[in-house]
Amino acid sequence: MLLSKLREKSQIVRTFVVSGDDSSKPSEATQVADVKTKRLFVTGLSFYTSEKTLREAFEPFGELVEVKIIMDRISRRSKGYAFIEYTTEEAGGAALKAMNGEIINGWMIVVDIAKTKSRDQKTPFGTSSFRPRFHSR
Repeated sequence: MLLSKLREKSQIVRTFVVSGDDSSKPSEATQVADVKTKRLFVTGLSFYTSEKTLREAFEPFGELVEVKIIMDRISRRSKGYAFIEYTTEEAGGAALKAMNGEIINGWMIVVDIAKTKSRDQKTPFGTSSFRPRFHSR
């Protein structure tokens, strides 16, 4: 009951922005349906969500190319986010609109457009990772 009320309120907030003159207009968030993207970034995942579970949740919107949950190298556990790629931009846009704010394995997920980062792009500190560099003498 409480969850459905929260969803209703979030839909209202996503749908309209009230301006100073008390007129309502569609917000930028409602234009998500117009977004065309093949790659999605999904965060807020339970550490126990599998790629199979994600595939089942996102498959109704179109054919999937890849579902990749990012894992921690040391603990071999999910970091709580994933990337999903569709064969068409329309399927990606539909999934973005429909799945943002949905609940998977008891956790509310956030779906956004995946941003590309080139491998040769430098971080502000001039290195490609946050790991300290040790130099041998």
